[in-house]
Amino acid sequence: MIANFAYMIQQARFALGELFFLIASCALQAQELPLASPRCEYSQVVGLTKISIRYSRPGVKGRKIWGHLVPYDVVWRTGANEATVITFSDDVWLNDLRIAAGSYALYTIPHRRGEWDVILNKNTRSWGTTGFRPEDNVLAFKARRRRAPFTETFSIDIENITRTGADLVMRWEKLAISIPIRVEVDEKVNRNINQAIATAGNNWRVYANVAEYCLRNHIRLNEAKQWIEKALELKPDNFLPHWLRADYAALQGNFQEAIASAEEALRLGIAESGNNFFYKKDLEKSIALWRSKIK
Repeated sequence: MIANFAYMIQQARFALGELFFLIASCALQAQELPLASPRCEYSQVVGLTKISIRYSRPGVKGRKIWGHLVPYDVVWRTGANEATVITFSDDVWLNDLRIAAGSYALYTIPHRRGEWDVILNKNTRSWGTTGFRPEDNVLAFKARRRRAPFTETFSIDIENITRTGADLVMRWEKLAISIPIRVEVDEKVNRNINQAIATAGNNWRVYANVAEYCLRNHIRLNEAKQWIEKALELKPDNFLPHWLRADYAALQGNFQEAIASAEEALRLGIAESGNNFFYKKDLEKSIALWRSKIK
C-alpha cells in the first residue's frame, strides 16, 4: 500500500510537471507579439567597410517627443528597448575622430539648443540606458541638429554614400542629426589590385576590371594603360578593352585616338549582339562628345 501511495505521488508530480511545462510553453508563445517599437537591423557597405546598425524604432503616436518623452540634457538610448548598437568592420572616422573596428552602443544627449552629444560606449548588452556608465565611453563628440520634415517612426540611415565616406542620419519627429563617416579605402584597394594582378595569369577580365576602376577613380593611370594593353593582347575581339583604351586616351586629351578605339569597341559590340548591344548608346554618346572637342 505504501508502494502504491508513493507511485501515486510520483505520477501526480509527473502530471504537475507536465502542467508547468505546458503553462511555460504557452507563456513563451504568448510573448511572440508585435513590439510597440519594432526591431530593425540595417547594414550598408561604404567603400570596403561594412557598417551595421541594430536598433528599435519607436513612433511619435501623437506624443510630444523632444523635452518630454525624450528629456533634454539626459542620456538617451537613441531608439527604444535594448541599446542601439552600431558595428564597423574596419576602423572608421566619425566626425574626423578615429574609432576602431568593432561594436558599440550608440547613445545621444539631446539639448534644447545647440548641438547634441553623440556617445559610443563599449557596453552593447544593456537595456536602454540601464547599463550606461560614462567610464565605458569610447568616443564622444558634438553633432549639429536641424529641422526636418516630420518623421513618424524613428530612423537611422546611411546616406550620401561615396567611395570614401557617407553620412549617418538620424530622424524623428521634426528633427534630424547627421554624422559624417569617413572610411579608409585606398590602402585596401591598392593591396587588392596588387594581389589581383599578381595572380591574374591570362585572365583578361582581371586586367580590364582593375584598369576600369583606376580610370574611373583617376588612380595609377600609367599602370592602368599597361593593364589595358594586356587585356587587348589577351582578348582583342572583345569590345571592353577597346573601350577602356578609348577612355584612357580621352583622359590624356587624345580625342582622335579615343574616337578610333571607341568606334572599334562599338563595331565589336554590334558584331556580337547586333543593335541590342547594351552599351551602344553610351559609346555613341562618348564618340559624339569627343568629336565636339576636336578643333
